[in-house]
Amino acid sequence: MIDAVRDPVPQVTTAGEYVASLRDVRRRSGLTYREVAQRASAAGHWLPPSTLATMLGRTTLPRERTVTALLAACGTSAPEIERWLDLHRDIEARLCEPMRPTGRPASGESTHPAPPDSAPVAVEATGPRRSTDRPRSARRRLPLGALALVGALTVGALLPAGDGMTPRSSGTGSSGPCPLVLRQGMYGPCVLDLQERLAASGLRVPVDGWFGPDTTSRVIAFQALHSLEVSGTVDRQVLDALQDSAVSPVAWTENRISKYLRARFPEDPSEAVRLARCLSGLDPLRVEVTADGSRRWGLFQFSDTELSRLGVDRRTALDPGWNIGAARDIWARTGDFRHWTCVSSV
Repeated sequence: MIDAVRDPVPQVTTAGEYVASLRDVRRRSGLTYREVAQRASAAGHWLPPSTLATMLGRTTLPRERTVTALLAACGTSAPEIERWLDLHRDIEARLCEPMRPTGRPASGESTHPAPPDSAPVAVEATGPRRSTDRPRSARRRLPLGALALVGALTVGALLPAGDGMTPRSSGTGSSGPCPLVLRQGMYGPCVLDLQERLAASGLRVPVDGWFGPDTTSRVIAFQALHSLEVSGTVDRQVLDALQDSAVSPVAWTENRISKYLRARFPEDPSEAVRLARCLSGLDPLRVEVTADGSRRWGLFQFSDTELSRLGVDRRTALDPGWNIGAARDIWARTGDFRHWTCVSSV
């Protein structure tokens, strides 16, 4: 069971601060977007990962039902959820304050005077009101609609600036502005869509909306496997290849890899398995990017330089049979595993 969010409901006054507090709730829960969606569904709510990523990537108030779903999935108690919703309504009401007439009406005047002369032209151009007694919820529609439009234009607000924007299908039937190039460090629904496409292609990756090292590793592996330029960034060519990819990588399970390692290294099978696990987590498609920008490939993490010297392309390096065979050749020359150095953090 998740340790429910114990921090008190934040004392915030703006929509942006409110959303930032919701991001903190999700982060403290330790759940990925996919896990939040699953737990929300189990609690009777509907909150797809893409919706969650969009909500937390904006600076405008989300819908109350999505707030409820997120908080329930993260283990927040019902009374605390209600307090979050009360705060949501208070902020929403403050957002509508500029649309309310100010000052006391003079004697005999209507209690709902027309907007002041300083009101935006767009508001005045909507024509005379049909009724001067509309409820407050009706008066909110215009500003909230405007805020929703602004939110839609700022979905990528947390993505680094500098890249042009282009409409792209989100994979869920909708489209939205995404950078022309996705790269490590970015965050949001566009990254979530990328991760879902990578997973669909057979590459296991956390689907959490964050373009971190794991996503970079999978992007590089995909590029190598499909003979694309190995850059670790995602442009239209990579997205098209992901869309058209019909062949999933052949997956070797950890059990199969362990058995194969023991068979190829009968002199020291336990150390062979330990070393490969330390280097790559027994993940044959693991790619690590070093501090100098070079890369290491596969189970035994052969470097770019080693692959060049061996005359092997990167796709071959990700084949577990070749990778283990190359490691065996090195062991045969040295008689041990001194070629590699890896100290497990466990």
